[in-house]
Amino acid sequence: MSGAVSGLDFDQRIKARDRAVEAAVLSIRNAPSIHYSQDAILRWHGISKRCNAHDGEFPRYGDCSAMATWWLWNGLYLPFKVGDVVNGAHWQYGYTGTQLQHGKAVVHRRNWRRGDLFIYGDKVQYPNGEHVAMYLGDGFVASHGSEAGPFKLHWDYRSDLRAVKRFI
Repeated sequence: MSGAVSGLDFDQRIKARDRAVEAAVLSIRNAPSIHYSQDAILRWHGISKRCNAHDGEFPRYGDCSAMATWWLWNGLYLPFKVGDVVNGAHWQYGYTGTQLQHGKAVVHRRNWRRGDLFIYGDKVQYPNGEHVAMYLGDGFVASHGSEAGPFKLHWDYRSDLRAVKRFI
């Protein structure tokens, strides 16, 4: 076992990051077919329907936190059967609040890794709460915060980065 949140060794973490990013990129490429939904059932479409990005499958519905969870589920659960280190809910539930409660804080920008979650905003400044995106590398994140998304955006497209969390 390693000291990683996921318990994966170095080579497995590389594969997990590759697969999580692969899922995010597939989502971005298929944005017109993915609908934004905060419905308690629909938002978990990717995991409930066992959509495997490696096979070209993607969810038809999701919101920011469910999509970020699905991306990481593709990297952690599908190849390695890692339990839900993202939300602590057996891959069945979660939101930005549960994502903030789990994982490992990444303090310095130089330590960002593909697959890290970027959590923006707070409930005091933004009545709709936080937003989460996943780091793709090279300064970009995948974000699904509206019907038009998911998008590939520069990490500082919002000025209110609150936390960076690692799960892989």
